[in-house]
Amino acid sequence: MKKVLILAALFFAVSVSSFAQNVIKSNVPVGADPAALPIEFLFADALVMPNGDVHIGVALKATAKNIGTLPYLPGVTPLQVKLYIKKGNGWVEVESKSVNVLAPGVETSMNYYTSYIKGKQKPPTFRLVVESKNAGVVNPDVNMSNNKKDAQAQ
Repeated sequence: MKKVLILAALFFAVSVSSFAQNVIKSNVPVGADPAALPIEFLFADALVMPNGDVHIGVALKATAKNIGTLPYLPGVTPLQVKLYIKKGNGWVEVESKSVNVLAPGVETSMNYYTSYIKGKQKPPTFRLVVESKNAGVVNPDVNMSNNKKDAQAQ
């Protein structure tokens, strides 16, 4: 029981630091700029199994935001925001969201949960990707360099 309480306190301390407001600004004075914000890890559970294995829960919030001054209008196909988890040497999509219009300052978020066995498995690594277009749409994505964020659970 002490192990569970210690692990819960540790995860609470780590997750509190991830709640700090992540502010990201566009380097483009005028235009649409959908961006992937840093992935936030939320408080999750830890469970000590009878055999001594510690199952660590990983909960996260993945957010994309239009940090530009104009609405992002994707044209014929909606803006895709996708969350991937690293498996071996590749990435596997685990969650996605379609957005028809992303107004300035507006966010779209996804939540995801998984777990791993501490000491036997590596903490999972995630990638958030905003699949926008920088040409051929009414208000293109003027800054493609901020459309991807990677993060590993601790």
